[in-house]
Amino acid sequence: MRKISYILALAVAGACCQKQEVIELSFDVSSPVSDNVVVVCGNKISEVELDSLGHGTMVLDGMDAAYARVFYGTGYRLIYAEKGDKAEITFDGNDFNGTFRLEGKKGPAVKYLNTVVMTALPDEDYALPFDDFLQKIKDKTSEAAVLLRDTDLKGTGKFREMEEARIRYAYGIQLLLYPTAHVLMAHDPQYVPDETYFGTIRGYWEENPMYADIQEYREFMTESAHILDPEGRDIRELYPKLVAEMRYIASECRDTKVRQALLHHIAMPYIENFGTGGTEDMAGIYLTYVDDPALTSEFKAECDRWDRKKPGKLSADFKATDIEGNEFSLADFRGKYLFIDLWATWCRPCMMEVPHLAELEKEFEGRCITFLGLSVDADRQDWEAKVGSGEMPGIQLYLGNESSFLDAYEVRSIPRFILLDKEGCIVNPEMTRPSSGDTEKFLSGLEGI
Repeated sequence: MRKISYILALAVAGACCQKQEVIELSFDVSSPVSDNVVVVCGNKISEVELDSLGHGTMVLDGMDAAYARVFYGTGYRLIYAEKGDKAEITFDGNDFNGTFRLEGKKGPAVKYLNTVVMTALPDEDYALPFDDFLQKIKDKTSEAAVLLRDTDLKGTGKFREMEEARIRYAYGIQLLLYPTAHVLMAHDPQYVPDETYFGTIRGYWEENPMYADIQEYREFMTESAHILDPEGRDIRELYPKLVAEMRYIASECRDTKVRQALLHHIAMPYIENFGTGGTEDMAGIYLTYVDDPALTSEFKAECDRWDRKKPGKLSADFKATDIEGNEFSLADFRGKYLFIDLWATWCRPCMMEVPHLAELEKEFEGRCITFLGLSVDADRQDWEAKVGSGEMPGIQLYLGNESSFLDAYEVRSIPRFILLDKEGCIVNPEMTRPSSGDTEKFLSGLEGI
């Protein structure tokens, strides 16, 4: 989405407005074999829909420079762009890797990224004493720096400086792994990092706002916060560890942009994967120190996404049809608890649950609950044949595999069971399976069942 910022000029002449620069990506795909391109930038994954001619566009907003991966089919390529760039990407759908090209000033940078590969140290090097391991890291960093130095990168903006930092912190991440890996590879359970190790990590700690958009920099800085914090370095459980890292960064980082980027880098993946439940400490730190609109809007959107499927929230609606073509929605099932089974004819685990679902329905016959099967088959005829056989218990409707109901509940696999109350509000968005003894016990304990 294009971001427009308005700057109010406090002058007699009045106000003026100015468009903020973004990174624009355009795709021109010849002989397309897929109708979308996937762009991964940091922790954000975007799908770019291609039209019938193989054209598509997107905007990367809220960053001064971006390293991103472009996926098409089974291949991927790295790209680099800076704020204000209009990067034109072309390739042949039948030979993505061989024909991929980024037109414009950053073309040489992209060619470099997809030619020169940073190689990690082998696992056995972690058995070395730390001084020797550190020297190996320095050698690797120097080797990569030489290849960068000898590449013609004229006119690529600040890419050379950004890439020097990316190289430094990519190998720096291997330093962070040393204490744990050394114990394993050297078979030395007594090893404890000394001041030389901690001093080395502190030497990498640099608050440079130019690097804030580099993934390797953010990863190093956030994980090194765990190592450098005497009070938090022994915390192993994920959520308390992340909160401790955020507290350390909030306390120690003086550069506003770096601090906000690091806190966002910690909080967003956790919320994406685990939701908002029990995250009051994380949210409190985040909302106190992060006020960049591009970051906070992304954080809020992710929190809202999880809130939509929280217990107590009104369920997303659906439109589904019965075998005769009559349409039903959530409103048609209000007044009773609703046990929803998302299934498909091709799904063997779904079919394995059918006998248990039939038993469950029989157990609760005449009580205040409806058992509803929603098929996510792509082919309605497959569903009709299965339902017509009389094998499927409960009410059976055809939902299809492109319903917004599936998106609302982030259905990534089936079978999936959802329990709603009599008003259509969520009781459990990931209900236990009918084959589980806990299911009958839970349903029996519902008020007014």
